[in-house]
Amino acid sequence: MKLIVYSVSPSFKKFLGKQLETKVEFRSQLLPPSGDPDQLYLLHISGMELECYEWLLKYVSGKPIPVGVCADLPNIREMLECVRLGAKSYCNSHMAAIHYRQMLQLLGQGQSWFPPQMLDETFKLAQQAVKPAPAQKPLEMLTDREKDIALAVADGKSNRQIADLYEISEPTVKTHLTNIFKKLELKDRVGLVLYLKQA
Repeated sequence: MKLIVYSVSPSFKKFLGKQLETKVEFRSQLLPPSGDPDQLYLLHISGMELECYEWLLKYVSGKPIPVGVCADLPNIREMLECVRLGAKSYCNSHMAAIHYRQMLQLLGQGQSWFPPQMLDETFKLAQQAVKPAPAQKPLEMLTDREKDIALAVADGKSNRQIADLYEISEPTVKTHLTNIFKKLELKDRVGLVLYLKQA
């Protein structure tokens, strides 16, 4: 496994040189990938963010090139942008050696690696983004008369009592109930009562 690290930070180069047992070639200028399938790339995005984005877009996006990105101040927005542009991993520049070894091993196998805490935060954000729209209020889709009849059913009134209460015929009550069941996707009065109690 060969590792090329692009960074403009002397302190990061020194730190990473101590962390990794593998041979590392440091470069401060972003060059096109070599095409060698055993070559891994690590971009130290801090201090060269725009250049890294452009490099990922030009050389990595849509290709199976094993590239990881490390940042001094990692954040989800940057992680997602790097992944969108083709990076297979994203991490804190100063993480422990064991994590670097794990990440590089997975990159070498064509897999991805991300800090568990950042993945958790990303999943939480995704869940919030796809939360279903707030359900309509239980009876909002019913006409005023249908609401009256639904509530009367919930009070335990029979069709005859409902007809007398609202001075309509029993067949009209039945028609309203049929419409209520359709709109609320219920089968019968029992379902309607349970629906209204849960709402």
